[in-house]
Amino acid sequence: NRVAKVLEKKGPTRDAARRACKLLIQEAAAFEQDEAPLMMLVCEPGMKPRHWEEIKRTTRLEFEVTPATNVLQLMDVGLNHYVHLIEDTCVAASKEAALDKALCKMEDAWAGASFATKEWRTGRILAGIDEIQQELDDQIVKTQAMHGSRYVKPFLGRVEAWEHTLTSLQDIIDNWLKVQAAWLYLEPIFSSDDITRQMPTEAAMFTTVNQVWIESMNQTNAEPAVLSVARRPGLLEALTDANDKLEVIQKGLNDYLETKRLAFPRFFFLSNDELLEILAETKDPTRVQPHLKKCFDGVANLDF
Repeated sequence: NRVAKVLEKKGPTRDAARRACKLLIQEAAAFEQDEAPLMMLVCEPGMKPRHWEEIKRTTRLEFEVTPATNVLQLMDVGLNHYVHLIEDTCVAASKEAALDKALCKMEDAWAGASFATKEWRTGRILAGIDEIQQELDDQIVKTQAMHGSRYVKPFLGRVEAWEHTLTSLQDIIDNWLKVQAAWLYLEPIFSSDDITRQMPTEAAMFTTVNQVWIESMNQTNAEPAVLSVARRPGLLEALTDANDKLEVIQKGLNDYLETKRLAFPRFFFLSNDELLEILAETKDPTRVQPHLKKCFDGVANLDF
């Protein structure tokens, strides 16, 4: 408009330019009114065949959409007159595409992720999993938010399957770390022949747990990929069962230590670890030497 006014002030010598300018203004206005709104909606990259079918049902227009279809062809069938009716469908296509992209990004994030293990005494244990846990926490929150989106319907099955994978992985990690903590504590204890003789039931149960632990860690060392672990058949059930057994073993161990303390009350001055150090070597009485100060006032050591 500003250019048209300037040309008008220049007089008749600029009439041709002024007419051309006005024509461009009219065409731009027509484009803004008719073509631009339609183009902004239907040129959304997330448009899928299901969206075009919905548009045809909504507008009751018959047309075919191919990779070569352009906006002018859609205007020829009159689609530009139904912008207000197809807006929700096109917006949904955009939102669905964003969800699909986010889901693919979460899946790709685990492509190079794997569990690290290291050797420890008779087996292997998990190394640091902080980065895995951080990514898992973040993805669980995102997936739950995605599950609650109004645009999730086309991907609902895929989102639910991914959510199940993530929750299974979290359950596996929780049980894994719990078993590992108990195994690290109990493995040296039940490596003692004296303890296994005095607690045969718990020792046999620990042998079963130990086999499960060694097998699961060896398999993890061979196939460390996070998603491979998350989808490993029977792993979660095996770890859950191992935790149940370990609780029984821990209770049996505490009861055993309690009987020893009741038989010799001065053992109450010792911690479980200190008492176990003595009981694990019953053939060597000198093992009591470091703990005499706690058991008896004024006694530093004994001559054997």
